[in-house]
Amino acid sequence: MKVLLAFTLLTAASAQQFEIGALAGGGFLSSAPESHAASVSAGLAPGPTAGFIFAQNRYARWSGEIRYLFEERDPRITGAGTSTSFSGQTHAVHYDLIFKPRARSTRVQSYFSAGGGLKVFRGTGSEAAYRPLMQYAYLTRATEWKPMVALGAGIKFPLTPHWILRADFQAHVTPFPSRVITPAPGLSMARWLVDLVPTVGLSWVF
Repeated sequence: MKVLLAFTLLTAASAQQFEIGALAGGGFLSSAPESHAASVSAGLAPGPTAGFIFAQNRYARWSGEIRYLFEERDPRITGAGTSTSFSGQTHAVHYDLIFKPRARSTRVQSYFSAGGGLKVFRGTGSEAAYRPLMQYAYLTRATEWKPMVALGAGIKFPLTPHWILRADFQAHVTPFPSRVITPAPGLSMARWLVDLVPTVGLSWVF
């Protein structure tokens, strides 16, 4: 009995695979309408993304991963036939629960993810006394932390027993960063901002 128990524990331990990898991609379609001007919206301009993941693939269909992403995303206001922007960036840190519809033994694995964490919005440009569209909102040099919900899907394709190519698409939902993009007095923006982030990556399983 003791030998059987030891074998069971050893087998369970060996099945616990860890994964660490690098990601690259972009972010886009992140804007919210100004509540008093249907033709004016504010949000983040498209930009490149880079980051890394650390995952524990403990079970056949369920796993979890920690993800960090850095994005070059300039806050901007568009409308009335013009646009204005301000240098900026975001940092996202979140934990995702991963569900794989098919067992781990399948060569190409599809998966769905859901999780949450924090997103940091930073305005890093130089403030100016006048910018176009500032009658609707101000672009400011500020740092703002927001809670974030992350939903997505992707695929993994093993290249070797230890290297995996992966691609996924996530939606990051946060409250609108009203300090970095500040509505003008008497005006307001939509409450939520949705950031669409596709990435590809290469990871090592050990």
